[in-house]
This record gives sequence, structure tokens and C-alpha cells, in this order.
Amino acid sequence: MSQQTATHATDVVVRLAGESGEGVVSLGDLTVQMLSSLGLDIYTFQTFPAEIKGGTVMYQIRVHSGVTLSQGDGVDVLIALSKDGYDTFHQGMREDGILLYDSDAFTPPESPGRTEYGLPISTLANHEKQAVRSEVEGEQLKRLPPPKNIVGLGALMRLISAPLEPAEQYIRDLFGRKGEPIVRMNINALHVGAQHIENQIGAKRTPHVYPVPIERERLTINGNQMLAIGALAAGCRFYAGYPITPASDIMEFLAKEMPKFGGELIQAEDEIAAIGMCLGASFAGKKSMTATSGPGLSLMVEQINLGGQAELPVVVADIQRGGASTGMPTKTSQGDLNLAVYGVHNESPRIVIAASSVEDCFWTSVDAFNLAEKYQCPVILLSDQALATRKCTIPMPELDKVRLEERLKPTSEELSNGFHRFELTETGVSPMSIPGMAGGAYVSTGIEHDELSNPGYDPDLAQRMKAKRFRKLETLAKSEGASYYRLWGEPRRAKVGIIAFGSTEGVLRESAERAREEGYPVAHLHCRLINPLPVEAIKEFAARCDKILIPELNWSGQFGHWVRANTNIEYHSFTKDVGLPFAPNEIYNQIIQLLAE
Repeated sequence: MSQQTATHATDVVVRLAGESGEGVVSLGDLTVQMLSSLGLDIYTFQTFPAEIKGGTVMYQIRVHSGVTLSQGDGVDVLIALSKDGYDTFHQGMREDGILLYDSDAFTPPESPGRTEYGLPISTLANHEKQAVRSEVEGEQLKRLPPPKNIVGLGALMRLISAPLEPAEQYIRDLFGRKGEPIVRMNINALHVGAQHIENQIGAKRTPHVYPVPIERERLTINGNQMLAIGALAAGCRFYAGYPITPASDIMEFLAKEMPKFGGELIQAEDEIAAIGMCLGASFAGKKSMTATSGPGLSLMVEQINLGGQAELPVVVADIQRGGASTGMPTKTSQGDLNLAVYGVHNESPRIVIAASSVEDCFWTSVDAFNLAEKYQCPVILLSDQALATRKCTIPMPELDKVRLEERLKPTSEELSNGFHRFELTETGVSPMSIPGMAGGAYVSTGIEHDELSNPGYDPDLAQRMKAKRFRKLETLAKSEGASYYRLWGEPRRAKVGIIAFGSTEGVLRESAERAREEGYPVAHLHCRLINPLPVEAIKEFAARCDKILIPELNWSGQFGHWVRANTNIEYHSFTKDVGLPFAPNEIYNQIIQLLAE
């Protein structure tokens, strides 16, 4: 039971599974609210069907009294609301795990060693609805669903020995405006679910979660929301986008919040129009952003090139998903790395940065805007479906630590002496005026041009200007590159060194820590900046490791190829591209295998 006993449970993995529309997600969200209110750390993983209607849904919650780095290995408690949900998602249960199932829907096959609780969720929920039908008006009654998710919440809270009082208060807050009968219906449903489990426990094993004192204000929030909050904190005041899974949450969040900050948001007709609007807003002086996934990023590549050539700051968040083509739109992947690094005709500079955790989504978003403004070029911010939808309990971001970069503007002297928008500089960055600035007029196009923005096709001119634009990446690598990676583990000589990027950081940390606790010297370098890559840091790290492991969530090992191309180091590749994130055991086993070779 996840290294716990019935009286000392500190680490429990709960998985909810059922049909789309059965309340799996709402039950999961309710459970997250309740457990986080007890001071426990939460880490969720969700997977949805791609169909608009139907299909199975899974919502996994790891609850832990301390820092939680991954979704865990085995499932301690599976709550199955349907037979299909059970059939699809029972794999991964511990042999001695607990199954709570809707006995109105199905009867599971026997499994020795497993503890089972049958609960007639539909019957109980319908009974509670019928109990208040005479007190609820006709039209409201028609729209009132039986409280299946609340019955399930009560059952789960009792099963893991969590108090019901926070759930009662949450119900009062959530349903209070709908009237006392509906509040009473849901509170009764909560206690009915709990009582049915209480009646069955007897001598059966149950995990136990203990409340933890809350010492400072925290958020329970997902990656997309933190990325959007980071954009607002960084000064983003224009967003244009087109809905696409799993990036749409960013636009939906900003649609509500950006007007409060004096910003503008537009839902464009497609991804091409969206990035075009962002480049126009950036030319006009606004910090601008769009968000998409792989198919949308493919459509944007021509105008990403325009942003590089015209030296316009813009942030493009790519929330990666399974592919190729339409692929697996509701599953996770790190398969867009090549597209982010190489995906334009010919060549133009762009910065690529990757978020590694829900908390890091905030800071990576801030960094993306700072880099775009400072180096006047597109920045592609990589996240993925697992990180985007992952809810975690994190500390409130310390806004006083946010430092903002603004684009370099021309001085009054430069404006009065003939403004050179694309002046050749040592850093590659030139002063940028905004429309209406006296003396600052210039033509901004994707065609090759000289320092004054006049079109030109001379070979020497092309050489000078392309070198100027790419010099920005060289400047970034030399001046700031060393601040965009993190080191974990063995500080000196390591038998195995892990190099990786993006949302795998937590699970890699957990796996490496387990290996070190068993006496194996393992180190971990996690890259936040992908282009330009922190080459010297990677070389120094590899030099003190006997073997290098590069794990990534794509088929061909794109990050490994990118690292080798830049550093020439040898490494062992471990790839996975099935729509699911790494489990700690998968990485741990790779470490042990390398140690044995």
C-alpha cells in the first residue's frame, strides 16, 4: 500500500474511472478540493476521450503529506463507475489494492488479494433526489441531476478515513444559492455514501490520510492556468488564439482575466490569423501571445519566420499532444521538439524554452516574455497535455520576485539623427520604435533589408543581416544560458547522469532520489532552455558521469539527437510515446539497468 499501513498512510494514489458524463471529473475535482483543504499535497493526472460524446475518462490523484513529484507507480484505490471504466483503467492497481465500484452498473471479476467495496451509487443518488422533489420547483427539478458524484465523494472520504466536515462546508458554499433543499440533498448524499462504506469496512484494510497544518497560502491549480497567470504577470496585454486541445484552457482563462488588466483578447478564425494578429500587436508595442498545439504550430511556422526576420517579439505556447496528424489530441507527448527548433523554411532565430512543473509554468511564462522582448524574436514555450491539465498544490507565486524586461527603445538622439531600426550591433539587438514615435518610422516586412529597413538582395547584405539576427542566440547563450537549467543529485562523480527537458522533471527527480537512497550515485541535469542549448553546462555534467540517460516522451528521441548535435556526447536513449507520462518505476528500472551494464 505505497509504503504505508492502515495507521500510517502518507502516500495514497486514487484513480477514478468511468464513462464521459458520469461525473468522473467533477468527483475528481471535489476530491482534490477536499484533500488540499486538509493541507495535503496533490498531484493529478487526467486522460479523456477524444470524442465529443462518450468514451472512458480517468482522473488520478496522488495525495501526499509532503512534496509530490509524480503521479506515482501503483494505484492504491480504484473507484470504477462503469464496467468500461474498470476494464480500461484497472491495469496498474496494486495486487493488494482497494476497488470501490458502482454495483448498480457492473460486478467486477474476482481478484485474490484485492479488497472490494460495492456501492449502489445510482440507486442512492436517485433516492436522495426523490427525497427533495416536492421541495424543488418543476423546471429546476428537471435540470437537477442525481448527486452521484457527492455519494462517491462521501464513500471515498470514508474509505481513506478523511473527515467529512470540509466537504459539508464546500457543499454549502457551492450549492447555497440554489436553496436549502438542494444543499440538504447533497449533504445527505455525502453521508449516505460514507455510511455505506462504513457498514462494509469491518476488518477490511483502509488507507488513512492525516491532515497537515497549512503554514502558508497555497494554490491548487493546473499548468495551463499557471502559464496564463504568468503571462499576465509578465505584462501580456494582447492574446489571439484559436481553440485547440489541450491549449484552449489558456484562452478561456485569459478571456475572463485579461480585460481586468486592460488587455485585449481575440478568438481568431484560425491559427494563421491568430499569430498574425499577435505580430501586429507586437509591432504596435504590446506584449503579445498565442497558444496552440502541434497542428496549430504547424500552421504558424511561416509567420514565426516573419517574426524572426522582422525582429518582432512574440510568445507562442505549444501545449504538445499525441500525434502525428490529429493523432491522440487528449493524450500527452514531447513530440513537437523538432518542429519548435527547426520548423520554418530556410532559417531564422527563435528561442525555445520548456516548462517543467505546474509551479514552473508561471516562471517559464514570465521568462518567455522577458526573452522575447529582450532579444526581439519569437519564443516558443513548450508544455504538454499532462502538465497542462495536471492539478498540483503549490505555494503562491512571490510576485515581488518577478523581474520584467522591456524591449530596447531608441533614444531621442537616435530618433533625431536618422533612425536605424536594424542597426548592426554586437548583441544583434537593435532599438525598436513603436508607431507614432516621432522620427521612428520604418518598414517592417519579411523581405531581406538593410539597417534602415530598405529591401536588398546583395550577398554581403544578406550575410551581415542574417549574422546580426542569429547573433541574438549567441548573446543569450553566453550571457544567460547558464541560468536556464537545474541540477539535482550527486554533485561530484555519478555512475548515471540523466539529461532531460520539460514536464518529466518531477518523475525523474523521484526516480533518481530512490536510486540514491539505495546507494547508487545518480545525478540529473534538467534543461529549461532548449534553443540555444546550455552546451557548456551539459558537457561539464556529462564529463563527471560514467553513463548518460536521456528519457523523453516521443518516438525517435528528438531531444537526445539535439543534445548530441550540439555537444557530441554519447548517451543511452529511453523513449515512450503512447500518450502517457513516465511512471517512476520505468525510470528507476532504466537507471538500474545502466548500472548493471
